[in-house]
Amino acid sequence: MEEAGFSCEDIDAALAAARDHGWIDDRVFARLWVEDRMLHHPLSRRAIEEELRGRKVPRDVTSAAVRDHYPEERERDIARGLAEVRLARLGGLDEMTRRRRTIDFLIRRGFSSSVAADSVRRALEGSDHD
Repeated sequence: MEEAGFSCEDIDAALAAARDHGWIDDRVFARLWVEDRMLHHPLSRRAIEEELRGRKVPRDVTSAAVRDHYPEERERDIARGLAEVRLARLGGLDEMTRRRRTIDFLIRRGFSSSVAADSVRRALEGSDHD
């Protein structure tokens, strides 16, 4: 940034002031990231942790954010909801193709193969009873 006219000392001072005022906070960022993902682009807990680590959020902060704001039991609910939407979207296909494509979709979202398969099974069972 020195080419922009700022010395390293100026940059360090500005960052320190921002941290002191709470404008830069890994914990807040991680919490907001988890909440945003759950609402707008649901992923597995593991996938969200990987995203945060990819953004250089410390492992302990990442783990705490996921633990506190994305409980394990919620992951299965999210996977089932995603499965229901995906199965409905693939409604014109035979059940085996719908099942396979939906499981693949959930795996791409970071869910384990067992969670994906169970979510699809439960979603199909639920649609049979609705």
